Amino acid sequence: MPRMKPKAREDLTVVELDGEAVIYDEVDGDLHHLNSSATIIFALCDGTQTVKQMSAEIADLFSIAPQAVEPQVRTVVRDLRSAGLLDEERLVPR
Repeated sequence: MPRMKPKAREDLTVVELDGEAVIYDEVDGDLHHLNSSATIIFALCDGTQTVKQMSAEIADLFSIAPQAVEPQVRTVVRDLRSAGLLDEERLVPR
C-alpha cells in the first residue's frame, strides 16, 4: 500500500508569528492556533513527504531519535486532518 503524503490545503490563510501559526479557513470561518511544534509539522505537510520522512527530518533538526518523534507527528497530522486543514485528496493512497 502506498504511503500517504499529507498536504495542507492551499486555500488557507496562514500567518506565523514567533514560531507559532494562526490559520484562517475562509470556507467555514474557523480560526486555528498551532503551537510551535504543530507549526513545524504543518509546514512539512507539503505533499512530498510521508509521516515517517517528516519525523526523520524533525528528529534530525532536534538531534533526537526518529522513533521518539513519529508518534507525536502522527497525532498532529491526525489532528490537522480532523480540523479539515489537509487536502483530503492527497490523503488517499494511490
